[in-house]
Amino acid sequence: MRTAILGAGALGSVIGALLARGGRDVALWDIDDQHLTAVNANGLILDGPDGRDVVRMPALRPEHATETPDLIILLTKTTHTETALDGVAKHIDAGAHVLTLQNGLGNAERVAQKVPKAQVLYGCTLMPGRFIAPGHVATQGDGFAVFRPLLPEGTAFAECVAANVKDLALTLSDGTDIIIWQKAAFNCAMNACAALTGARVGELGDRPDMQDLLHGVAAEVTAVARAREVPVDDADVRDQIAHALAHHTEHKPSMLQDLEAGRTTEIDSLCAEVSRQAGAVGVPAPLNEALAALVTLRSDLAQRRT
Repeated sequence: MRTAILGAGALGSVIGALLARGGRDVALWDIDDQHLTAVNANGLILDGPDGRDVVRMPALRPEHATETPDLIILLTKTTHTETALDGVAKHIDAGAHVLTLQNGLGNAERVAQKVPKAQVLYGCTLMPGRFIAPGHVATQGDGFAVFRPLLPEGTAFAECVAANVKDLALTLSDGTDIIIWQKAAFNCAMNACAALTGARVGELGDRPDMQDLLHGVAAEVTAVARAREVPVDDADVRDQIAHALAHHTEHKPSMLQDLEAGRTTEIDSLCAEVSRQAGAVGVPAPLNEALAALVTLRSDLAQRRT
């Protein structure tokens, strides 16, 4: 199965490297020319729990790709979904399926605006990835991903994908929506609060009132999920937050990193999307609504001042 990773940042590069290391036909598609040049010249350096590997695979800008892959794994930021898919429209028209593993909520629906629904797969990954330098990424190697087809017509292809990656932690699962919503609940709480305060994870956990806020934000998300008939487990989300506060104390959430770098955040696919979906199902989500407005304002002001 020929596969392209559309959006070869930290996570996209890690997943691409794991696929290529297993002997699969995979290419990295991105617009970071420094990263592409480094990968093509020296291979992709992958630091993992078992040491360092150098993985060889082609890396190119999407517009330079001439061969249509069977599968495009979409890992751009959600703010770039439309532009990224427009850039590979010829491959979609030729039959390429698209699997979104992006953060946040509503990704399958966004992809389906650009891709025939029978060609859409969607999922969620909890695999860690860190960008060290152009051509160099790292992972702790203890994550996983789940996915499923958007329509039943995509089941046969999804089963082929699962069979092709059966040695990796990428699983075809009916529980995909549960994992997506639970991850969103975690990210709405942790990312937005870090973005507004400038705090690392451990600093958020130092104050009991902040812990209460984190759990309150997450509880709104899980309430919306249940109203949409997705049976999320509040206890699992609380455990994820508690684990992060205890063990990932020095981690700087990605939304805070984006603000500090003057990049657009993914707040629209997290707290803002929760607020929109909450309104649609009649569930109050005032904390997420407030966080969405505040992070959006801070992001807008930061970009104006750079």
